[in-house]
Amino acid sequence: MSLFRALASSVNGVVPITGNFQSEAALNSLAREALLAAIDSGWADPKKIGQHPGKAAILRSNALSAIADRLGLSPDQIEVTGEVGLSYFLSLGGLLNSGKKLFYGAGDRSGVIATVRSHDGEIFEIPLSADGRLNFATTQFLANSVLAFQLANGESGAINDLPDQMPTDLLIAIDATASGARIGLPEKWDTAAFDSRAWNGPAGLAIIAINSAANWKNPLPHISAARRTYGTYSLPLLLASAVALENFQPEEVATRELTEQFRSGIRSAIPDVLIAGDLKTSMPHLTSIVIPGVNGEELVRELDRQGFAVDSGSACTAMNLQPSHVLSAMGLPTDGNVRIAIHSETTSSEVAGLIKALVSAVQSQRQR
Repeated sequence: MSLFRALASSVNGVVPITGNFQSEAALNSLAREALLAAIDSGWADPKKIGQHPGKAAILRSNALSAIADRLGLSPDQIEVTGEVGLSYFLSLGGLLNSGKKLFYGAGDRSGVIATVRSHDGEIFEIPLSADGRLNFATTQFLANSVLAFQLANGESGAINDLPDQMPTDLLIAIDATASGARIGLPEKWDTAAFDSRAWNGPAGLAIIAINSAANWKNPLPHISAARRTYGTYSLPLLLASAVALENFQPEEVATRELTEQFRSGIRSAIPDVLIAGDLKTSMPHLTSIVIPGVNGEELVRELDRQGFAVDSGSACTAMNLQPSHVLSAMGLPTDGNVRIAIHSETTSSEVAGLIKALVSAVQSQRQR
């Protein structure tokens, strides 16, 4: 069977999804239209000379300006890459040298932690509080240091704040891949990494922001002094991401109400459920729960059979059913974990259906 025919038939024979509560959502409809149009008009290399490259260069410039405006940046601060994992290394690694001390959070994404482990200098871990937020109470920043700072966690949704007292020479690499456009960058920052999927844009595109070129050096082999990064990415994906970001409307109040509906419903039906974090200090669309005495993977599969798509385990590993290091850092068990995300199209009836299906699946496991 050809790849095209396999793709066309891939939707046959699957259970219709009643509600998508996984972290990924369908591409924004306007972004999808932009992507299809860009495949026709944005295929040329914008760095070359000619009519088609010239048109592609204009499209790229407009896309970068739109993204910069929405994220509170200037276009010359932006670099684009086709791999989110690489954005962690470029944003954080570009601030490091062997003489730098490196501070990072216990709940950081695996891509950040991988960069941390590759650092030759001193490393210090910042613990999490029970609510999932960074606990700076026992952290003493040293001179000549770099802080890997996660704006918000992609599992618990916990939003972090920078401490009031920091050394003036502290360099800060912001991980905004989970928060996207929901939370603005703090006043003090040096680099930042964004994931296009955070605003319902396409996968395979990351934005790197560099506040001051004086504090950042490309940690990869250099091609030329004129290029800060390789800059290898799909122009159609960049254009689709810009359109998705321009049209991203998170509807915070309605989303928070649906999240509270889910949390209160589960608490009522399963009294021993553990909910990670406090919704008051978290992004409104994420919930991670632990249900004692059940297997998270089995819950995911049973809910899928009933038409509900949810997540379990770590939100930042290739094998997303691996135990969550975030829950462990919060002092919570990792077995029986289910994670949900509320999307703009999610309805109250879908949330009610998910609660009913989840309670049924839990009861079925516990009765074995």
